[in-house]
Amino acid sequence: MTRSGDEPVTQPRTPGRTRWGVFAAILALPGLLVAGALVLLLLWLFTDDTARTGVEKAPCAEALAFGGAKLPSGADDAACELQSGIDTRYDARFRMPRDEVRGWLAATYRDGPEPRTSQCGEATADLCLNLGPGESGGNGAVQVDITHDGPDWSRVRFVAFTL
Repeated sequence: MTRSGDEPVTQPRTPGRTRWGVFAAILALPGLLVAGALVLLLLWLFTDDTARTGVEKAPCAEALAFGGAKLPSGADDAACELQSGIDTRYDARFRMPRDEVRGWLAATYRDGPEPRTSQCGEATADLCLNLGPGESGGNGAVQVDITHDGPDWSRVRFVAFTL
């Protein structure tokens, strides 16, 4: 095949011939994107959140002592956390017999106010007690929210923090 002038000679393409490399790259791209998303999801699920939030588990005796209290003798399912940064905040959650809640609060905070049944911080709380710094006998302010969990048990959320 010759052409006139300086035009290069090219072979005509055969009809029906597929460029497999381009086709494979186009098909592989969505698969790689899905695989990458799965890897990121697994990394996110198995990453320890406490490293980023500054929240760590704490002994409940330490958490309650920070607010001038002790864990009641009938307490169950206790879990406590410490969040530290500029301020310190202990968060304790536990269950205790419902009929012992008022006695525990009165014995713990002898000079404190009576627990309230209204104007509690948590909308679902049935009983609450708030003490400012210095009123708790501990190192910070204290908020106690009690939610009755049936006729026999109450859930207690105890938060002690610095201002």
